[in-house]
Amino acid sequence: MIAMIEKENKSTALEAALEGFPGEIRWQEAIAPYTSLKVGGPAEVMVFPASVEEVVFLMQRISEHALPYFLLGNGSNLIVKSRGFKGIVLHLKHLNRIELIGIDDIFVEGGASFPKLAAFAMEHHLSGLEFAVGIPGSVGGAIAMNAGIPGQETGAWLVNISLVDESGDLREINPKTIAFSYRKTTLPKGVIVSAAFRLTPRPSDEVELSLKSLMKKRRESQPLQFANCGSVFKNPAEGFAGEWIEKAGLKGLRIGDAEISEKHGNFIINHGSATAEEVLALIKKMQETVKDRFGFVLELEVKMIGSD
Repeated sequence: MIAMIEKENKSTALEAALEGFPGEIRWQEAIAPYTSLKVGGPAEVMVFPASVEEVVFLMQRISEHALPYFLLGNGSNLIVKSRGFKGIVLHLKHLNRIELIGIDDIFVEGGASFPKLAAFAMEHHLSGLEFAVGIPGSVGGAIAMNAGIPGQETGAWLVNISLVDESGDLREINPKTIAFSYRKTTLPKGVIVSAAFRLTPRPSDEVELSLKSLMKKRRESQPLQFANCGSVFKNPAEGFAGEWIEKAGLKGLRIGDAEISEKHGNFIINHGSATAEEVLALIKKMQETVKDRFGFVLELEVKMIGSD
């Protein structure tokens, strides 16, 4: 009886928070199709803001009602647990505008595809974000986690960040005031709605060669033909996570339809009907085995939301 009352109160709070929101609202929306791994349960409610003003509205209401929320971009670095997410999931698919705003500056909204931003830069004879072609996430997500490859990171090219904080205030942030490090930043909590990048002029054919080279390397080293969540673990202080997992003899280990990739040890692939429980069981096995064999714990890079 108590559980039913709590559920009713929660639904009432969500309905009250979303009253007057002009955008698209979907109740009990499956999150798995919006992720690259394709596992997990539903969102209690998923909303699709189509403007910065709608993001401000939502963050103010979330703050007023003290509701849990999660920001969903392209879902490429995410594992959703089996019972889904209780609260509001904000999906930024409509905030995807990219435009040239100067000779070497690009404005881009937070929900835009990071690889599409790399292609746009190439088309406008600009270099610096070629590495983004191999990072299948949103621009907002790439900024929030300072996505990159060895020697190249997102934060190096930013000149402005627009963020709606958890109080619903729109803030313009100078990236020079933010600390960017391996897979993290010191940005305030909230929603990155847009950013500006300043890149380097370069002939498009040269940029294209770099893009193709990086994409070829990615196809050769990563299991792109399968659903996956990208790198599961951050690289430790020494070596690469995938190499330690391979040394532990774990490549190819399979639980149900979830498998540690034979091609890259730091990837878990979904053969079609994997469950979140199977993926989590593999992650636990990877961490325990590497710790037992080599004496350190692999730290997760992939984000997890929801409950088991």
